[in-house]
Amino acid sequence: MNTKHPVSVLALLLAGGPACVQEIDKSTGKVAPLTFKVEVEGEVGSEKAPLIYSGSGRQFVLDIRAVDDAGETATWFSGQVTLDVAPRGQLAAGQPTTITVTEGQALGVPVEVMRAHGATNIWVEDRGTEEAPGSYATGLSPTIHVAHPTLREINETDIPASSPLNGDFVKVNAEGRTLVVTGIAVDGFYLTDLTDMATGYNAIFAHTHSRPKGIEQGSVIEDIIGTVVEFYGFTELSFPTYRVGGKLSNLVPVQITSDLVDDDQAMEKLESRLVEVRDVTVCPLGDGYATFGQWVVLVDPSGNCNNGKGGVNVVSALSATGFDPADHVGGKLNIVGDLRYHAAARPSWLLYTRDDADIQSSSQ
Repeated sequence: MNTKHPVSVLALLLAGGPACVQEIDKSTGKVAPLTFKVEVEGEVGSEKAPLIYSGSGRQFVLDIRAVDDAGETATWFSGQVTLDVAPRGQLAAGQPTTITVTEGQALGVPVEVMRAHGATNIWVEDRGTEEAPGSYATGLSPTIHVAHPTLREINETDIPASSPLNGDFVKVNAEGRTLVVTGIAVDGFYLTDLTDMATGYNAIFAHTHSRPKGIEQGSVIEDIIGTVVEFYGFTELSFPTYRVGGKLSNLVPVQITSDLVDDDQAMEKLESRLVEVRDVTVCPLGDGYATFGQWVVLVDPSGNCNNGKGGVNVVSALSATGFDPADHVGGKLNIVGDLRYHAAARPSWLLYTRDDADIQSSSQ
């Protein structure tokens, strides 16, 4: 004989529980609501002492218990539950996405998590399958606190034109670091972490979608938060919120040489950095100039103006208004600007100048 145990609506309301009430039939093992208690063995960090950020996997060991309406282990529950990491992080490659719960528990389960940052949790959910949907009961671990990523950790990748944190809402780790604005555009600004200059991958474009307010070239950014977005292979921090500190001067660009210009991995390390090219040859103006205001210069003397090999595009119409590249075709120039990437451009690397002073004859 089946014995059902109805839940009192009044009792739930007095306890501050959910107003939606369902009956529970423990003899058949069909019960709702059902939750999971998820515990983590070992360190989970804290706000003041977070775990170190890691782009590779970090293992946590979970103890999972199915919990019934009385707060006791639901020993009648067995089945597969689904793992997830939210709001920031993901399961490592090769980590199984399900765990088997037997007689209400799964103890000592290793779970590999990667690219967690800030405050996040490991989730467990009874989703079931398409043929046999689960109860969608959910449990989550204690909050795991991980340090925020630096600009390098946001950008560093073995795959050019991508970001390992693409799509994540990120607070940039600026603690003990100097983040400086190297250039300002009509829709954002270029930001470089001077602490990671030797390593590369240490710059990003903050896409404000309109001319940024309250900053100028050389401004130090003390805090910045935004969503990592890939725009045709160019990494951006979209709709950022930021706080400005002091100001620096004498920003020094890094030189792009003929050895670097056709090496996308090497150029990726410099994306959004302030760079310079020296003694470059101005190619004849093509369709890119008429349509997008882009004009090509050859960094490699053996490059090809027709296909852009050995060269970069330069964009100067809105910044260096006193300069006309048509007057310099075939000539030699030194150019400074912030480095961008666009997968559809040829060549794909673009140099955005900041003012007229960024373009000089190579004889000067």
